[in-house]
Amino acid sequence: MASAVPEPAELERMLAEIVAEGGTTAPRRICEACISVLKVSRAAVTMMAGPDRQEPIFASDSVAAHLDEMQFRLGEGPCVEAFTERRPVLIPDLAELTGSRWPVFAAAARRTPVRAAFVLPLQAGAIGVGVLDLYRDEPGMLDHDELAGALRAADAVLWALLGIRAGKATELPAPATQPHNGADPHGWLTGSPLDHIEVYQATGMIMVQLDVSAETALSRLRAYAFVHERSIDDIARDVVARRLRFGTEEEES
Repeated sequence: MASAVPEPAELERMLAEIVAEGGTTAPRRICEACISVLKVSRAAVTMMAGPDRQEPIFASDSVAAHLDEMQFRLGEGPCVEAFTERRPVLIPDLAELTGSRWPVFAAAARRTPVRAAFVLPLQAGAIGVGVLDLYRDEPGMLDHDELAGALRAADAVLWALLGIRAGKATELPAPATQPHNGADPHGWLTGSPLDHIEVYQATGMIMVQLDVSAETALSRLRAYAFVHERSIDDIARDVVARRLRFGTEEEES
């Protein structure tokens, strides 16, 4: 934890610089910026296609990696709730979790050094892409500036992952934690549907073009790929590059 905390404007400058540079290290650098600026002890980024379909992108250490993995294995916890309900989940004191809210996770989390958890959903329009997890080893709520910074960091992670920078798709890194040296001990990356980042981008663009739901937009994308005997990834790349726009004569042909 940094002894001197930069001003919120400094965090914004750092995030803008990271996103502008892009590359596979962007999620790691954003997490490091959060740890430095927001007075959190640990951070992690996970992409998700559902509560039971995850792809760990980065965890700052083995504790953060363990907490994320545990939640997805149990199907409960702030990460799962933030993703499914599409809202930040802020837990200033894990020791105060009582009753029926995540009973197994709460008991397991208390056996780790973590005492507070702040999870921000990564939202591309109506589509949930994943979560940014921030953990503190001391109880306490994020203050106003820290929460604003965390929300900006979540936006930065989203932009970095989707590669919305000069029309370029960012190549996803292997999930990295310091203890595992960037390995994929769980095999979650192999054949993951989350490898196809441009499909998320294209779905969001089609939603705007046709004024439809995410489900309808994805169905239109799949149908177009089927009719034209091309992969959905190829069609998505055309949409993202603006070579194809839905709702026009070109799309109908």
